Amino acid sequence: MLSLTSTKWELLHGPYGNGGHIPSLITSLQQHYDQEQANELYYEELYHQNTIYSSTYVSVPYLVQMALEASDLQTQLDIYIVCGMFEAWNELPIGEDTHEPSKEWYDYFTDLGTEEVVDVYRSYQQSMQRLDSVLNKNRTQIHQVEESEKIHLLAATAALQGYRHWAKCFLMYSDGEEYIGACPNCDQDLYIWTDQNSELTEWRAYPTDPVMNIEANYQKIRPDAEYQNQEDLKWLYTYMTSLQMTYRVTQLAYLGGKVNCPHCSDDISIREALLKNIF
Repeated sequence: MLSLTSTKWELLHGPYGNGGHIPSLITSLQQHYDQEQANELYYEELYHQNTIYSSTYVSVPYLVQMALEASDLQTQLDIYIVCGMFEAWNELPIGEDTHEPSKEWYDYFTDLGTEEVVDVYRSYQQSMQRLDSVLNKNRTQIHQVEESEKIHLLAATAALQGYRHWAKCFLMYSDGEEYIGACPNCDQDLYIWTDQNSELTEWRAYPTDPVMNIEANYQKIRPDAEYQNQEDLKWLYTYMTSLQMTYRVTQLAYLGGKVNCPHCSDDISIREALLKNIF
């Protein structure tokens, strides 16, 4: 871990400049975890517009340590969720069985020496692995999480399990009422909505935003009852069920289903269309 007293923080970057002031913010949280200060650090200094920064990678080990030492569930989950969000938008490769960073890490941290890059990589990798213990020791208390927080917990865990695309998807479409995908064949946008007026659950793919064009033709999505044959959807089913996310579970057959593209009429996978549009 890069020492909080190191001048190398000034060589790191955030959304608005260098990271020289970040150690003092971390130190303040270590002394007293104030939610307003935490949010300032997370969403103003370490994350902005779906982007993380060099200062983010170096800060994560300190955040994880705070989570492991915290005595209250809310602080632990707050840090778990934000670190999972960081990992969702992480574009640098993390090897499960290697302690050596790839070339991308050296290319990214150009202002740090070789040994420092190795230390940053190992500290980040090991810290993300340690986050599992935050949930493990609170397994029996997870049911206390508010419904609005469950989707963020799901997204964080998906990212930490290697399903970054799904993590991004749930962060971008957290209300679960609509999704935007792109046809794998013609590359045109698809607006995936549920029929709010139907007594039966029915998901549809529209060629244009139905809010702007309520008369737009649509294609009904055909749910796949065997969606759990897809590894990622099986994992989502298991984890959503453990969180008692009933509404989200009912969506999985449709997210794993098929539809005739309303643009080109080709038979396409909703899963592929949805994840294609996740950058």
